[in-house]
Amino acid sequence: MQTFVELFIRNLHLIASIFWFGGVFFFTFVAIPIGQRKLPAKVLLDIHNRFRHAMRLIINIILLTGGIVIFIVAWNNDMKVESEYMVCSVAKLGAFGIMALFWGLYSSSYQRHLEATHPDRRVIVPRHINVFSHLTLFSGLVVFALAMLLRS
Repeated sequence: MQTFVELFIRNLHLIASIFWFGGVFFFTFVAIPIGQRKLPAKVLLDIHNRFRHAMRLIINIILLTGGIVIFIVAWNNDMKVESEYMVCSVAKLGAFGIMALFWGLYSSSYQRHLEATHPDRRVIVPRHINVFSHLTLFSGLVVFALAMLLRS
């Protein structure tokens, strides 16, 4: 039973991470640019708000299951976790926090821009807002690299 619970939590963490990073990537680099060409600002704002709430839920799942995974690793090692593992875990958590911060900055500035745009007009996003989306992607790649380092 213990092995099943461990596998379930680790898989839930992995799936939530894939959904979060894949969802952010798809939303930021595919859905929004296509939607900006064809949809009015009001519709884009509705889509953005729905997606934002889903991403908040997934971030909470990732943080909860990540903490449980670190505890499971410590438990399986008689509560003696190597310092290298803990340094990588803390670095991964910090990089994830930075990634979530950049996503939050992008999401909130994009939402404010949509709210300021006339509801029936096409949306033209300033470049300074898109910088946060690129920083989100870059920090996500750092998180992925740290996750691979923890695997080995």
